[in-house]
Amino acid sequence: MIIIRALAPILGQYGDSANSITMGGGSGSSNTSETVERAARETGTMLADTGENAIHVLNQTLRTKLDFLNHPDALTDMVTQINVVWAAIFVTIGLLCVIHGYKWHKTVILALAGMLGVWAGLTVGERIGETTVVASCMAVLFVVLAWPMLRYSVALFGGLAGAFLGANVWTALGYPAADHHYGALIGLIVAGMLAFTAFRTVVIALTTVGGATLLTVGGLAALVHVESWRPSLIQGLESKPLLVPVLAAVIAATGAVIQAGGGFSGMNACANRADPKAKKKPAAAG
Repeated sequence: MIIIRALAPILGQYGDSANSITMGGGSGSSNTSETVERAARETGTMLADTGENAIHVLNQTLRTKLDFLNHPDALTDMVTQINVVWAAIFVTIGLLCVIHGYKWHKTVILALAGMLGVWAGLTVGERIGETTVVASCMAVLFVVLAWPMLRYSVALFGGLAGAFLGANVWTALGYPAADHHYGALIGLIVAGMLAFTAFRTVVIALTTVGGATLLTVGGLAALVHVESWRPSLIQGLESKPLLVPVLAAVIAATGAVIQAGGGFSGMNACANRADPKAKKKPAAAG
Protein backbone atom coordinates (compact mmCIF):
# COMPACT_ATOMS: atom_id res chain seq x y z
CA MET A 1 0.00 0.00 0.00
CA ILE A 2 2.84 2.42 0.82
CA ILE A 3 4.52 1.63 -2.50
CA ILE A 4 1.31 2.27 -4.42
CA ARG A 5 0.84 5.64 -2.75
CA ALA A 6 4.48 6.53 -3.38
CA LEU A 7 3.98 5.83 -7.09
CA ALA A 8 0.78 7.89 -7.24
CA PRO A 9 2.47 11.21 -8.23
CA ILE A 10 4.43 9.49 -10.98
CA LEU A 11 1.36 7.73 -12.33
CA GLY A 12 -0.56 10.95 -12.08
CA GLN A 13 2.03 12.82 -14.11
CA TYR A 14 2.02 10.04 -16.70
CA GLY A 15 -1.74 10.14 -16.97
CA ASP A 16 -1.69 13.93 -17.23
CA SER A 17 0.90 13.83 -20.01
CA ALA A 18 -1.01 11.19 -21.93
CA ASN A 19 -4.23 13.19 -21.72
CA SER A 20 -2.40 16.32 -22.82
CA ILE A 21 -1.29 14.54 -25.99
CA THR A 22 -4.57 12.84 -26.81
CA MET A 23 -7.19 15.20 -25.44
CA GLY A 24 -5.28 18.32 -24.67
CA GLY A 25 -5.33 17.85 -20.92
CA GLY A 26 -8.26 17.39 -18.58
CA SER A 27 -9.18 15.08 -15.79
CA GLY A 28 -6.66 12.28 -16.58
CA SER A 29 -4.51 13.03 -13.54
CA SER A 30 -7.42 13.08 -11.13
CA ASN A 31 -8.86 9.86 -12.54
CA THR A 32 -5.50 8.13 -12.26
CA SER A 33 -5.04 9.36 -8.71
CA GLU A 34 -8.49 8.13 -7.73
CA THR A 35 -7.75 4.73 -9.26
CA VAL A 36 -4.45 4.48 -7.38
CA GLU A 37 -6.02 5.56 -4.09
CA ARG A 38 -8.80 3.02 -4.53
CA ALA A 39 -6.23 0.29 -5.24
CA ALA A 40 -4.29 1.33 -2.15
CA ARG A 41 -7.39 1.14 0.02
CA GLU A 42 -8.29 -2.28 -1.35
CA THR A 43 -4.74 -3.54 -0.81
CA GLY A 44 -4.76 -2.24 2.75
CA THR A 45 -8.07 -3.95 3.40
CA MET A 46 -6.73 -7.26 2.09
CA LEU A 47 -3.63 -7.05 4.30
CA ALA A 48 -5.67 -6.05 7.33
CA ASP A 49 -7.95 -9.06 6.88
CA THR A 50 -5.21 -11.37 8.15
CA GLY A 51 -5.87 -9.99 11.64
CA GLU A 52 -3.41 -9.97 14.50
CA ASN A 53 -0.13 -11.82 14.13
CA ALA A 54 -0.97 -15.38 15.14
CA ILE A 55 2.64 -16.10 16.13
CA HIS A 56 2.47 -13.24 18.63
CA VAL A 57 -0.87 -14.52 19.97
CA LEU A 58 0.53 -18.03 20.39
CA ASN A 59 3.68 -16.70 22.05
CA GLN A 60 1.70 -14.63 24.55
CA THR A 61 -0.46 -17.63 25.44
CA LEU A 62 2.57 -19.86 25.98
CA ARG A 63 4.13 -17.25 28.24
CA THR A 64 1.10 -17.02 30.51
CA LYS A 65 -0.11 -20.65 30.39
CA LEU A 66 2.25 -23.28 29.07
CA ASP A 67 -0.46 -25.89 29.63
CA PHE A 68 -3.06 -23.93 27.65
CA LEU A 69 -4.47 -27.07 26.00
CA ASN A 70 -6.07 -27.86 29.37
CA HIS A 71 -7.56 -24.37 29.83
CA PRO A 72 -10.63 -23.83 27.64
CA ASP A 73 -10.79 -20.12 28.50
CA ALA A 74 -7.23 -19.41 27.36
CA LEU A 75 -7.63 -21.68 24.33
CA THR A 76 -10.89 -20.04 23.28
CA ASP A 77 -9.44 -16.57 23.68
CA MET A 78 -6.47 -17.55 21.51
CA VAL A 79 -8.32 -19.24 18.65
CA THR A 80 -10.82 -16.39 18.35
CA GLN A 81 -7.93 -13.99 17.69
CA ILE A 82 -6.46 -16.15 14.91
CA ASN A 83 -7.69 -15.29 11.43
CA VAL A 84 -8.80 -18.04 9.06
CA VAL A 85 -5.74 -17.36 6.87
CA TRP A 86 -3.39 -18.06 9.78
CA ALA A 87 -5.54 -21.04 10.72
CA ALA A 88 -4.96 -22.54 7.27
CA ILE A 89 -1.21 -21.90 7.61
CA PHE A 90 -1.15 -23.60 11.01
CA VAL A 91 -3.07 -26.61 9.71
CA THR A 92 -0.77 -27.00 6.70
CA ILE A 93 2.47 -26.70 8.66
CA GLY A 94 1.16 -28.90 11.45
CA LEU A 95 0.08 -31.65 9.06
CA LEU A 96 3.43 -31.64 7.27
CA CYS A 97 5.33 -31.81 10.58
CA VAL A 98 3.19 -34.67 11.87
CA ILE A 99 3.61 -36.79 8.75
CA HIS A 100 7.05 -35.82 7.43
CA GLY A 101 8.73 -34.39 10.53
CA TYR A 102 11.75 -36.66 10.68
CA LYS A 103 12.22 -36.63 6.91
CA TRP A 104 12.50 -32.83 6.96
CA HIS A 105 13.93 -32.45 10.45
CA LYS A 106 16.93 -30.37 9.34
CA THR A 107 14.66 -27.79 7.75
CA VAL A 108 12.40 -27.77 10.79
CA ILE A 109 15.29 -27.28 13.22
CA LEU A 110 16.86 -24.50 11.15
CA ALA A 111 13.48 -22.75 10.85
CA LEU A 112 13.03 -22.95 14.63
CA ALA A 113 16.55 -21.60 15.11
CA GLY A 114 15.75 -18.68 12.82
CA MET A 115 12.55 -17.93 14.75
CA LEU A 116 14.47 -18.05 18.02
CA GLY A 117 17.01 -15.67 16.53
CA VAL A 118 14.27 -13.26 15.51
CA TRP A 119 12.84 -13.33 19.02
CA ALA A 120 16.28 -12.70 20.54
CA GLY A 121 16.95 -9.94 18.02
CA LEU A 122 13.68 -8.19 18.80
CA THR A 123 14.45 -8.36 22.51
CA VAL A 124 17.93 -6.91 22.08
CA GLY A 125 16.89 -4.48 19.35
CA GLU A 126 14.32 -2.81 21.58
CA ARG A 127 17.13 -1.73 23.91
CA ILE A 128 19.37 -0.28 21.21
CA GLY A 129 16.58 1.22 19.13
CA GLU A 130 16.87 -0.90 15.96
CA THR A 131 14.81 -4.08 15.87
CA THR A 132 14.67 -4.99 12.18
CA VAL A 133 18.40 -5.10 11.51
CA VAL A 134 19.24 -6.79 14.81
CA ALA A 135 16.48 -9.40 14.38
CA SER A 136 17.65 -10.23 10.85
CA CYS A 137 21.28 -10.55 11.91
CA MET A 138 20.42 -12.70 14.92
CA ALA A 139 18.22 -14.98 12.80
CA VAL A 140 21.08 -15.59 10.35
CA LEU A 141 23.51 -16.15 13.23
CA PHE A 142 21.27 -18.67 14.97
CA VAL A 143 20.69 -20.61 11.74
CA VAL A 144 24.42 -20.74 11.01
CA LEU A 145 25.14 -21.95 14.55
CA ALA A 146 22.34 -24.52 14.55
CA TRP A 147 23.40 -26.15 11.28
CA PRO A 148 26.73 -27.72 12.34
CA MET A 149 25.53 -28.26 15.93
CA LEU A 150 22.33 -30.03 14.94
CA ARG A 151 22.41 -32.49 17.83
CA TYR A 152 22.61 -29.70 20.39
CA SER A 153 19.88 -27.81 18.56
CA VAL A 154 17.64 -30.86 18.71
CA ALA A 155 18.41 -31.13 22.43
CA LEU A 156 17.34 -27.51 22.92
CA PHE A 157 14.14 -27.57 20.89
CA GLY A 158 13.34 -31.14 21.93
CA GLY A 159 13.68 -30.04 25.54
CA LEU A 160 11.29 -27.15 24.94
CA ALA A 161 8.80 -29.49 23.30
CA GLY A 162 9.22 -31.85 26.24
CA ALA A 163 8.51 -28.98 28.63
CA PHE A 164 5.30 -28.16 26.77
CA LEU A 165 4.28 -31.81 26.74
CA GLY A 166 5.15 -32.28 30.42
CA ALA A 167 3.17 -29.22 31.50
CA ASN A 168 0.04 -30.34 29.65
CA VAL A 169 0.33 -33.95 30.82
CA TRP A 170 0.78 -32.73 34.40
CA THR A 171 -2.47 -30.76 34.31
CA ALA A 172 -4.36 -33.41 32.34
CA LEU A 173 -3.53 -36.05 34.98
CA GLY A 174 -5.27 -33.97 37.63
CA TYR A 175 -2.30 -32.41 39.37
CA PRO A 176 -2.62 -28.74 40.42
CA ALA A 177 -2.51 -26.54 37.34
CA ALA A 178 -0.61 -23.90 39.28
CA ASP A 179 2.27 -26.36 39.64
CA HIS A 180 2.46 -27.32 35.97
CA HIS A 181 6.01 -25.98 35.84
CA TYR A 182 7.12 -29.14 37.67
CA GLY A 183 5.83 -31.24 34.79
CA ALA A 184 7.48 -28.85 32.35
CA LEU A 185 10.82 -29.23 34.14
CA ILE A 186 10.59 -33.02 34.03
CA GLY A 187 9.80 -32.99 30.31
CA LEU A 188 12.59 -30.51 29.61
CA ILE A 189 15.23 -32.64 31.34
CA VAL A 190 14.10 -35.99 29.94
CA ALA A 191 13.74 -34.83 26.32
CA GLY A 192 16.95 -32.80 26.42
CA MET A 193 19.01 -35.73 27.68
CA LEU A 194 17.44 -38.24 25.30
CA ALA A 195 18.57 -36.14 22.33
CA PHE A 196 22.11 -37.44 22.84
CA THR A 197 21.15 -41.12 23.13
CA ALA A 198 17.91 -41.40 21.14
CA PHE A 199 18.21 -38.69 18.49
CA ARG A 200 15.55 -40.04 16.12
CA THR A 201 13.04 -40.54 18.95
CA VAL A 202 13.43 -36.96 20.16
CA VAL A 203 13.11 -35.57 16.62
CA ILE A 204 9.92 -37.55 16.07
CA ALA A 205 8.56 -36.38 19.44
CA LEU A 206 9.48 -32.77 18.69
CA THR A 207 7.86 -32.68 15.27
CA THR A 208 4.74 -34.62 16.25
CA VAL A 209 4.05 -32.65 19.43
CA GLY A 210 4.63 -29.31 17.72
CA GLY A 211 2.77 -30.34 14.58
CA ALA A 212 -0.20 -31.75 16.53
CA THR A 213 -0.46 -28.53 18.53
CA LEU A 214 -0.43 -26.35 15.40
CA LEU A 215 -2.90 -28.65 13.67
CA THR A 216 -5.28 -28.62 16.65
CA VAL A 217 -5.09 -24.86 17.21
CA GLY A 218 -5.43 -24.11 13.50
CA GLY A 219 -8.38 -26.47 13.14
CA LEU A 220 -10.20 -24.94 16.12
CA ALA A 221 -9.48 -21.42 14.85
CA ALA A 222 -10.97 -22.31 11.46
CA LEU A 223 -14.07 -23.91 13.00
CA VAL A 224 -14.69 -21.05 15.42
CA HIS A 225 -15.01 -18.64 12.49
CA VAL A 226 -18.14 -20.49 11.35
CA GLU A 227 -20.81 -18.43 13.09
CA SER A 228 -23.32 -21.27 13.35
CA TRP A 229 -20.77 -23.57 15.00
CA ARG A 230 -19.09 -21.08 17.35
CA PRO A 231 -21.52 -21.24 20.34
CA SER A 232 -21.70 -25.03 20.45
CA LEU A 233 -17.95 -25.36 19.89
CA ILE A 234 -17.05 -23.00 22.73
CA GLN A 235 -19.59 -24.65 25.00
CA GLY A 236 -18.16 -28.08 24.19
CA LEU A 237 -14.62 -26.93 24.99
CA GLU A 238 -15.69 -25.46 28.32
CA SER A 239 -17.75 -28.50 29.38
CA LYS A 240 -15.09 -31.04 28.32
CA PRO A 241 -11.66 -29.56 29.12
CA LEU A 242 -9.83 -32.82 28.38
CA LEU A 243 -11.20 -33.07 24.85
CA VAL A 244 -8.48 -30.93 23.23
CA PRO A 245 -5.51 -32.58 25.05
CA VAL A 246 -6.79 -36.02 24.06
CA LEU A 247 -7.30 -34.91 20.46
CA ALA A 248 -3.79 -33.46 20.26
CA ALA A 249 -2.34 -36.60 21.87
CA VAL A 250 -4.08 -38.85 19.33
CA ILE A 251 -2.76 -36.75 16.43
CA ALA A 252 0.77 -36.79 17.87
CA ALA A 253 0.65 -40.55 18.46
CA THR A 254 -0.61 -41.15 14.93
CA GLY A 255 2.21 -39.06 13.51
CA ALA A 256 4.78 -40.86 15.67
CA VAL A 257 3.63 -44.23 14.33
CA ILE A 258 3.75 -43.00 10.72
CA GLN A 259 7.22 -41.50 11.10
CA ALA A 260 8.61 -44.48 13.04
CA GLY A 261 7.27 -46.79 10.36
CA GLY A 262 9.10 -44.91 7.61
CA GLY A 263 6.13 -42.99 6.25
CA PHE A 264 3.19 -44.39 4.35
CA SER A 265 5.42 -46.39 1.99
CA GLY A 266 7.27 -47.94 4.94
CA MET A 267 4.03 -48.84 6.71
CA ASN A 268 2.70 -50.40 3.52
CA ALA A 269 5.89 -52.45 3.22
CA CYS A 270 5.44 -53.67 6.78
CA ALA A 271 1.87 -54.62 6.03
CA ASN A 272 2.97 -56.58 2.98
CA ARG A 273 5.38 -58.59 5.14
CA ALA A 274 2.65 -59.47 7.64
CA ASP A 275 1.74 -62.80 5.98
CA PRO A 276 4.56 -65.26 6.70
CA LYS A 277 3.22 -67.62 4.01
CA ALA A 278 3.47 -65.06 1.26
CA LYS A 279 5.85 -66.27 -1.40
CA LYS A 280 8.91 -64.20 -1.98
CA LYS A 281 9.73 -63.15 -5.48
CA PRO A 282 12.55 -65.20 -6.97
CA ALA A 283 15.84 -63.42 -7.27
CA ALA A 284 16.72 -62.21 -10.74
CA ALA A 285 19.15 -64.43 -12.59
CA GLY A 286 22.65 -63.03 -12.66
